[in-house]
Amino acid sequence: ARRAAVLQVPVQATSLGPALAVAAALVKSAEDEAKSVTEQLDEPEREALRQAFGEGSTGKGVAKAMRGVAGAMKDLEDRQKSRATRVKRDTLDGALLDLAAFYRDVLMVQYGADVELANADRIEDVRRLAAAAPPEATLRRVEAIMRCRERLTLNVAPLLAVEEMTISLFQG
Repeated sequence: ARRAAVLQVPVQATSLGPALAVAAALVKSAEDEAKSVTEQLDEPEREALRQAFGEGSTGKGVAKAMRGVAGAMKDLEDRQKSRATRVKRDTLDGALLDLAAFYRDVLMVQYGADVELANADRIEDVRRLAAAAPPEATLRRVEAIMRCRERLTLNVAPLLAVEEMTISLFQG
């Protein structure tokens, strides 16, 4: 489903409004996927930490051990937040690689290369985009995708980086 949504980006980003809308949808999809992944991990980790500090236990020394749980819980939450950001960026990067592969296929069709297409299931979209622009425009689009990937590694706000990319995609 994520791949199908990603491959709609070249088809839908036809002017400024739709380009900004697909950028927002792409980032939201990455956020939702990251949230789904991290929620499955976060709560069991918090519960295990509480148990390790003796929550729910009784006996000598439990009260003293429980005083240390707040700092440890804060450290765990910081690590979990960092992991969520990393998962979101990794998910977005995977989507950008799918998009780059799509434009690679467009370029192969434009040059008439006899190679297997990564997106043979989207051949009509590939052919339509190949006919609509010269290969130089396709290369600029691939460069925009790679520039977006680079900016994400430099901690540029994901929405800003993806918006810039989708605007570049329709401008060619």
